[in-house]
Amino acid sequence: MTATTVADVRRPPKSLLVTLLGVSTMTIMASATITPALPGMERHFAGEPHAQLLVRLVLTLPGLLIMLSAPLLARLSGRTGRVPVLVACLALYTVGGGSGLVLDSLPGLLVGRALLGVGIAGIMTTSTALLADHHPAGEHGRVLGLQGAAMGFGGVVAMLLGGVLATEGWRGPFAVYLLAVPMLVLVLRFVPEVAVQPAQGVSEGTPWQRRSLGLYALMFLGVVAFYTVPTQAPFWLAEVGGAGPVVTGALIAAVNLAMTLVGLNYRRLRTRWDFPALATAMFAALAVGLFLVGSAGTLWTAGLGMVVVGVGVGLQNPTINGWLVASVSPGARTKALGLLTSALFLGQFSSPLIAQPLIDTVGLGTTFVLAGTLAAVVTGALIITRLPRRR
Repeated sequence: MTATTVADVRRPPKSLLVTLLGVSTMTIMASATITPALPGMERHFAGEPHAQLLVRLVLTLPGLLIMLSAPLLARLSGRTGRVPVLVACLALYTVGGGSGLVLDSLPGLLVGRALLGVGIAGIMTTSTALLADHHPAGEHGRVLGLQGAAMGFGGVVAMLLGGVLATEGWRGPFAVYLLAVPMLVLVLRFVPEVAVQPAQGVSEGTPWQRRSLGLYALMFLGVVAFYTVPTQAPFWLAEVGGAGPVVTGALIAAVNLAMTLVGLNYRRLRTRWDFPALATAMFAALAVGLFLVGSAGTLWTAGLGMVVVGVGVGLQNPTINGWLVASVSPGARTKALGLLTSALFLGQFSSPLIAQPLIDTVGLGTTFVLAGTLAAVVTGALIITRLPRRR
């Protein structure tokens, strides 16, 4: 199949868009899928040394590998092409994720999770770049919004499917990773490579320009604030209203549902507001939602806060991804998106490390309020930076 240049791209077949959206759901399913299996896994390996720590590393290790490998894979895709890297990483995703179905040692599972992390890093960077490559600039708001919606929907499916499969044993949720196999086949069938050349009128910025560094910082700060919800909300909801796993899971799924609805309507938002305004709205939603969660006296108030947080999260990926794609040349997209992926997972890794000392000092509720304060400070900074432009 003959590659086309980015400048020549028109709206591609729906099969290509659906394939890349399906690939994007693989990334959000990666960690949430096995969460319900952790208690059973801990019981199964109870006799092994340091089992409690190693079982938790099974959940968190992919994030560390994503953070480290995303820039390297982005650089590799610039040399070999995006599609070969995407195909190879889908294969790593399948092997590493599905290894939990057959391996029976914690060190072996950790090796598999490391491979999974490398696979996710490549999938995240190349799938977003390919969506931008195959669609003209005027379509980026629509397709990146759909990508955000697909990821939110994938999160809901992962929570529900992982819980159902975990009832059959701790290995059950690992079967979800085999969904990457049909995705790999569809990529080979429907996703051609694009010859990435600078298009006329496209910014020639690099991944290291000042605006790009600012976007990496926005992604990091947004994830640090938001990630207090999935890591700390189960404990806070139990404290506020005695919520059990079912209620907690439903409220966290509501966050993903709100994210999905925002993604489906993102094109309309993008036609009315520019990226700085959308980023301001994103952090404002995070601030209001986290304030509501932290000050909640009932589950209803906490649940409302989590839905508002979901609105902010729904704005985050399409806004910052789209802003970055618009700020760099086509040839620099994967490098820039690789660094953005690292910033995202650095935020995930850092959030509980920052939150835990605060929880020990001031308590869970105040920690959520402080996370909201961080989001409010960023909101204020974004408003201030826009004032000279308005004048």
